[in-house]
Amino acid sequence: MIECSKLWVYGSLLSGFFNYKRVLAGKVLTCTPAKVRGILFHQIDKGYPAIVEGDDWIYGELLELEGFFHVLPKIDMLENYFGLGNDNEYDRIPSQVFVYVQGEWMAQQAYVYWYAQNDLGKSENPAVRVLGGDWRSYMLNQPSNYHATKVPFTL
Repeated sequence: MIECSKLWVYGSLLSGFFNYKRVLAGKVLTCTPAKVRGILFHQIDKGYPAIVEGDDWIYGELLELEGFFHVLPKIDMLENYFGLGNDNEYDRIPSQVFVYVQGEWMAQQAYVYWYAQNDLGKSENPAVRVLGGDWRSYMLNQPSNYHATKVPFTL
């Protein structure tokens, strides 16, 4: 298995959001804008995003953390990741992440939490696709009393 020493985040672990403050504050050494290929959804009842395989660009942050392997179990717990082969909400997978360096997008390896359940958009987990691939912008553009309309989608 590939070991990574960086983490790419796209949702509640983004700088300034609730789980960043709870889990990552004071532990981030570097935070670099970065993107991955996939499809981004907002899970309406859960209030946080999910990504699955796809060809859209999804925008987030590539993090280097102080005490990376001490912080990772806390993030695993937050993401309901219990190890390979378990019934995880998210799987932590080494993935190709793209960072803009000296005028071009360069690939790097980082851990990414991919949604592992098969319930996106079903009655038990209504979701909306986030067009544009930017959950931060999506959330910041919602009214303060935001409750998304439950719109069906297809992958």
